[in-house]
Amino acid sequence: MKERSTGKLGIAIVHGGTSNVTILGAGTAIGNGGDDFEWMDSWRIYAKEHATGDTSAPKLRGDALLVSKSEAASALIYWNGKRYVWLQQGD
Repeated sequence: MKERSTGKLGIAIVHGGTSNVTILGAGTAIGNGGDDFEWMDSWRIYAKEHATGDTSAPKLRGDALLVSKSEAASALIYWNGKRYVWLQQGD
């Protein structure tokens, strides 16, 4: 998604089971991702089940997003029960 006034890019997450939408990026900063996700060139769903065997991943309450810049940084964006959290994976 894009913030109209600035052109900054981001992600809109519709929280499961509700109609609540959370904006990350697009003028709303999160973790090392900042408030403009223009740098990001890929994302994918990181399944909750995938994280159970990975000792570096937090205990997920649901699926997460793995966002990245090819050949550079990546991070997990996940719900911790209160808010979405950014967990840097590499730089």
